[in-house]
Parts: sequence; structure tokens; C-alpha cells
Amino acid sequence: MTLVQMRYFYEVCQWQNITKAAEHLHVSQPTVTVAMQALEAETGLNLFHREGRKITVTTDGAKLLGKISSILMEITRLDNEIRDMAHRHAKVRIAMPLQLGVVFLPHILGEFRRAHPEIELEIIETGGVSALQMVEEEKLDLALTNYTADFSARLSYSKLFDCECTFVTRPDHPFAQRHSLSIAELQEEPLVMLDSGFFVNRLVQDSYGRIGEKPNVVHYSPYLHTVKNLVSTGIGSTFLARPSVLPGDHLVQIPLIDPMFINSGLVTKKGRQTFDDVRLVMSYLRRLTKELLGGGK
Repeated sequence: MTLVQMRYFYEVCQWQNITKAAEHLHVSQPTVTVAMQALEAETGLNLFHREGRKITVTTDGAKLLGKISSILMEITRLDNEIRDMAHRHAKVRIAMPLQLGVVFLPHILGEFRRAHPEIELEIIETGGVSALQMVEEEKLDLALTNYTADFSARLSYSKLFDCECTFVTRPDHPFAQRHSLSIAELQEEPLVMLDSGFFVNRLVQDSYGRIGEKPNVVHYSPYLHTVKNLVSTGIGSTFLARPSVLPGDHLVQIPLIDPMFINSGLVTKKGRQTFDDVRLVMSYLRRLTKELLGGGK
């Protein structure tokens, strides 16, 4: 006995009329008739008394109806519970690289959390590469991150804006007054860089590689504040996504003659269920991007 047969049988018993039951089920009358004949054949029971178009439920039919009714009630309850779980996921796990976190974190932990105290936010500050790996492994619901669309075919990318990566140095550096620079001019420049967990590292390596050089990196760090501190103290300069340098850092950003841009946006796992509160966070981040950066999409 299938669930469809159970539902058809329940409706026929309620209406005591095949045609009305079929109309309520939005199927054809022959479909219900054939289903009831098959049900009687499978169970070996006479479920209805038939008098022309009118049918009444037999004693055996009434007993079966009682059992089927309780099963259908449990299925309805289960459907409602599943729907409730989907609508009240109540926890959103986000990865947010440090370079974007300095802009977005104060808003999402302030404005958004005040507006939606029912949603628990778990925010992981990590590099873009690690963020995408964690989303791909379903350890996180989404990432607001820099990315390259060829990182994995198992991820879904929603671009919010183009993120420019600039040369960053201290105000007393000889290049500090320049309006733009070429990579060739920076061949010998000592650099302190975010490590390979960040896409900006890949961009820099590729840019130097195109002129047949390697960057002169004196130190790699996974921490944005460490990189900024080392630049401030004159250990070296760096390359960072433009949003990550704040006025209070007292650092100078200089664009490149051949600009370095990287995609920035929301990344989720393909084929994975997206809960309502995750969609709410994503909608907020899209709106916030437009307000703060004039987002591209």
C-alpha cells in the first residue's frame, strides 16, 4: 500500500464520492477509481458498498480508515516539524577573511545582531582559501570572501564587487607620494605578506611571475594586524585588498598601473539546502555591500 493510495482512500471515504474526491485531489476520476480497485485487490478486502455513483464504507473499510487516518496525521505532523526546522535553523556559520572582516564585522555583529537576536552567528576569521575549503566541506553555511571562480566546481559564487589589491606602505616611504606604481618598480621592495591562505598572495605571485620575477618577501603571516604592524615599523611594505586598510592604520595605499582585482562575494555549497535565516544573512550582506561600497551586483 502506497502513501498515494492511503491519501486517495481517505478522501474517497470523506466524500463518499469518487468524482468529488478526485476534484479535491486535483486528479482525474479514473485515476482514483483504478487506485481504489488496486487497493481492494492488494488488501483482499471489500472496502466499499457501491450503489450507482454513491459509495459507502464497509466495516472493513472503516477499520482500515482508522489506521490510515492516524498514519496520515503523523505524516502531516512530520512535514510540519521539518518545515519548522527549515524556517528556524537559528544558527548561521560564516567565514569572513580578515581583509573584508574589518569592514563588515562591525555591522553584522552590531546592527544585524540587534535586529535579529534569535539568530546565533558563528563567524570564522580566516583566509579566503581556507574559507572556501570549509564551505566545500560543509563545515560552514557560507563565506563572504575574496575568491577565484575556478577554485571548485562544487561551490556556488555570487559576486558582490571587484576588490582592488593595492601596494601598501608607510607614509614616509619614498613611493608614498606616487599616484601609481608598476610591479617592475617594486622588484626589490621588501614585502611582508599574508600567507598562502589568502588569494591576495596568489595575485601578487602571479603579477611578479608575469615579469619573470619573484616578490622579495621577508615574512609571511596569517594575521592582518601583524602585517600592518610590520609595515608601520618599516620592516617592509605589502599588498592588501583596498577595504582592509582603515584611516586609523596611518598607512598609504597606492594602486598599480596594471591593477590587481579579485572577485569578492558570497560563496555557498552547490546542492546544499539554504535555510531561511541563512538567506536573511545573505540578503543583509548584499544590502550592506551596496551601502558601504556601492556593490557591483
